Amino acid sequence: MFRDRMPFLGEAWELARHADTGLLFGAALSANLAMFAMSAVMQILVNVDRRVANPVNTNAIVYASNAWSTSVPGGPAISAWLTYRVHRSWGASTGVCGWFFVVSGALSTVWMALIGVAAVVFLGAELSPATLGLSLGGAVAIMAAVFWAIMHPAALKRWTPARAHSLIDQVAAIRISPGSFALAALFSLLNRLLDVLTLLLCAAAVTDSRLSVSAICLAFIMIKLAGAAQITPGGVGTVEPVAVAMLVAGGFSLSDATATTLIYRLISFALITAIGWVVYATTYARMGLGLRS
Repeated sequence: MFRDRMPFLGEAWELARHADTGLLFGAALSANLAMFAMSAVMQILVNVDRRVANPVNTNAIVYASNAWSTSVPGGPAISAWLTYRVHRSWGASTGVCGWFFVVSGALSTVWMALIGVAAVVFLGAELSPATLGLSLGGAVAIMAAVFWAIMHPAALKRWTPARAHSLIDQVAAIRISPGSFALAALFSLLNRLLDVLTLLLCAAAVTDSRLSVSAICLAFIMIKLAGAAQITPGGVGTVEPVAVAMLVAGGFSLSDATATTLIYRLISFALITAIGWVVYATTYARMGLGLRS
């Protein structure tokens, strides 16, 4: 019935069925490499005080926490709690755990905003400069505040209750070299760029038309914004219309945009989430969210 009333759905399904297998494999590889890049960010930031994690540890929790984040109502909160408990089980201090959440989140926001700026300046995309500026400025301000707190613990203690002083001392003890911070920033950028590449490869797999990189970048940004609202787990039902609309606005046909969105969501959402649940089941499930062995 839907095919009769909306023929583009049938066309999109046929495009998806006959998508280029090599490009689909490349998209799946790119999506997983994006997760590995985020794992590298975690490893650098969590090991800032002393070495408590290795790539196996960080990759496992990145996949598992992502599965919780994208699968259930309130998933991001559960994901953050699981990540925090895992970090603590490794021996990371509360201050280092907080440092990771704030700095990794700020870096990710900075790169998202800069991708938008690049799309506007170099590719002619239409995005609100004010929105991009506020996002970029806010993320930079948060990182600046964290580094100020590290360097001025005494001043911070004067403004906070005594029970927070131990946490302030832990954060103040953190020292990261410029090289390590730059490496964390680079991997955070790679995480974003590999995600953009995943969407680009999904589009290339279903269409022979010339691809608009600006349309891909714009669609990627709007997909992430729609998904961040977490109206539904994983943004199901809210992300897809936004993705299709932005791709069509960028010059894609409706069937090409629908097929691209379908494949991108199957890879970046369904596949990565499924891997995450396998990792959670084999690594953390027996201990529960409190991670008591």
